[in-house]
Amino acid sequence: MAKANGSKKYLVGVSGKKPLRVPITNVHAGNDYSATVLIGSQKARVNVILDTGSSTFAVSPKVYDALKDSLVKPTTYAQVVEYGTGGWAGPLINTNLIIGDGKNNINLKRSHVAITSVQEQNNFVGVQGILGLAFNGLNMAYDLKNALAKKASPYSHPWPYKAKDFKSFNQKFRQLMATHDIPEREVMPYFTELEEQGVIANKFAFYTLRSRTHHATKDKSKAAGDPLNNGFFVIGGGEEQKDLYVGGLDAFLTAEVYHHKYYNTNLKSVQVEGCDAILARPLQKKYISDSISNSIIDTGTNTLSLAKDVYNYIRKSFKKLNPGFIELIRESDDQHAGLDARKLNLAEWPKIHFTFSGDDRKDIKLTCTPDTYWQLNTPTNSRAVFQIGGPEDDQNQSVFGLPLLNNYYTIFDRSVHKHGVVRFAPIKRIK
Repeated sequence: MAKANGSKKYLVGVSGKKPLRVPITNVHAGNDYSATVLIGSQKARVNVILDTGSSTFAVSPKVYDALKDSLVKPTTYAQVVEYGTGGWAGPLINTNLIIGDGKNNINLKRSHVAITSVQEQNNFVGVQGILGLAFNGLNMAYDLKNALAKKASPYSHPWPYKAKDFKSFNQKFRQLMATHDIPEREVMPYFTELEEQGVIANKFAFYTLRSRTHHATKDKSKAAGDPLNNGFFVIGGGEEQKDLYVGGLDAFLTAEVYHHKYYNTNLKSVQVEGCDAILARPLQKKYISDSISNSIIDTGTNTLSLAKDVYNYIRKSFKKLNPGFIELIRESDDQHAGLDARKLNLAEWPKIHFTFSGDDRKDIKLTCTPDTYWQLNTPTNSRAVFQIGGPEDDQNQSVFGLPLLNNYYTIFDRSVHKHGVVRFAPIKRIK
């Protein structure tokens, strides 16, 4: 962990190890789920995406002004992060973070927060930041102590590097690294900080029903009140939230996690109902050191982003079952407009079964249903969008995002074994 200024941290709020249920919504981002966090002495309200595919806690300076925060503690660290859909850079500071409402909250004092001083345009659409829930290895920071030695301030905040855009900043930053000793350090992520204080259990859970915002009517202003667009993020718990899933403890299926970088899993096979199953290809050896395994579970992805072999099999199976399926998928590819939902009869579409390596060497089968891999009434009322996509590169790695998780109440239990497990129970749907 990068210890900024050697300051102590104090945690107040939830006593004992009682779980905290935090309301979340997909309305702000239009797809990914976000929660509200209060930051600093001014308690700036920031909506942040909850993402198990990253580890950094970052917020936009447009909603949080660190210069007005009497609790802020600057550091010599900066973070530079690139996602598949954008990137940002900025200083790392310490301040107070409150999650939850009223008396039911957790207040983590002097916690790490990055400020996105330079970022790609439309980097966080609809929200003001991101809260990464993965592990230390994805939360790296650069110690700029040597590069800042001749600056007016020895700290990275206020941000001393001007750039018109993220691309030009990256070029300048590479030059800076070439001329200065700038070591890279791991920073302890937010959830790990919470758990290490001993106040919460080392697990969290998600209850979600959609991967795109549901518009029951043409009036988009009513989406925030639609129960389908709201869910829960359970901090420090999971199984005790019995109203969120169907069945008892024996209803949970447990997937093994293979590494504490991402929530890496092993996809063994896939089957489109009505067709023969195929084995999923393993991750190629050249990618193992960075990507670990052939699948990950990611709350920050609003599709099933599948490896080439898995994606092609599903497309071919759909075509075999009904050639018209492929044409409907093509029509929905324009996700700004979507498909006329009247053309869809979801009762005709098959379920898709994914088999993963389970805990104690017992394979588990998870099912993605047509009403989650197709999203009705999005992007507007009476339209529909297909939520299964192909690979972004040649890696044999599938990213299982919300369309699968919408079928299950999902617990990320990091307290089990070396790398933890992910548990799935049938989700209790709104009637």
